[in-house]
Amino acid sequence: MNSFDHFIKKELKIKYYGRYVDDFIIIHKNKDYLKKIIKEIREYLFNNLKLILHPKKIYLQNSLKGVKFLGSFIKPHRIYIASRTKGNFFQAIERQNQLVKNHQPNREEKESFLSVMNSYLGLINHYQTYNLKRKLLKRVNAYWENYLYFNQGKNKFVLKRKNI
Repeated sequence: MNSFDHFIKKELKIKYYGRYVDDFIIIHKNKDYLKKIIKEIREYLFNNLKLILHPKKIYLQNSLKGVKFLGSFIKPHRIYIASRTKGNFFQAIERQNQLVKNHQPNREEKESFLSVMNSYLGLINHYQTYNLKRKLLKRVNAYWENYLYFNQGKNKFVLKRKNI
């Protein structure tokens, strides 16, 4: 636990908290308490980490409405993949399909396909997305099957050895 995590959890007594690099989310049942600790968090970040809390990136709302955080939409008892993230995945598939329609992909393009697709698959594996994954995989151009296969057990694309 780093110093900021310690400050949030132990000193401010926040039970529901998540952080990734410089993004964080705090969930608490008392809105007035959240308003009160904004100043303390702002001061801690500036004094200890030389960071400035962006005034327009503080959102206070009822947790039942949910909140966007790191490509997901968090609601009580469930986390969904954000619509924007899904859309970006669909667009990435379409770009890769256009590439393979126009010419035979070289090694670099095949590796780019693996990188992009497996990155999105790794992300959506954190959510309950069986139907979404099926829908996305159906959109991948069948021509890619000449070069790659989908390893269902590992939920990722793998380059076929004969086509390296």
